[in-house]
Amino acid sequence: MKYIKIEPEVIVGLGDRSDIDFSSKFAKINHLHISLEDWLGDDLVECYPAFFVTNVLKIGLENERFTGFKIKSFELTFDEGYEDNSTIDIKPNFWWLEVTYQKGDDIYIDENKVLNVTESLYQFLQKYNLKQCTKFEDNLEIDAIFAAFEKKRMSRD
Repeated sequence: MKYIKIEPEVIVGLGDRSDIDFSSKFAKINHLHISLEDWLGDDLVECYPAFFVTNVLKIGLENERFTGFKIKSFELTFDEGYEDNSTIDIKPNFWWLEVTYQKGDDIYIDENKVLNVTESLYQFLQKYNLKQCTKFEDNLEIDAIFAAFEKKRMSRD
């Protein structure tokens, strides 16, 4: 199965009521709170260590048979600066896209914490707003970049 590495729009706002254990290689999220500061309008976004989908993408995913994720609710609030920072006039209704770490599924997070999707899921996602999403054509190059970053981060810990 061929995978495509993508980096969704990054949103700012991991909330102070989040309960996340960063002690292992992959973060364990016990409670997720996002205090959203801005949003450029994409239907798939991320705020490390989590990914989120808009209601329209949630409905689309629920009507398909893709594997490797669960859609969950979470605590979403809007930062006092959201109105000034966002280029979108509406407030989004996001859902937490809890992604597995299991290669073989249609979507997974690899050892470098990069989101990987199958070609069929990538084609499906093209029906939605992903203007800020970056697709990495050369997986070897991006693997090397993320591996170097992770190695440097681990040496500081």
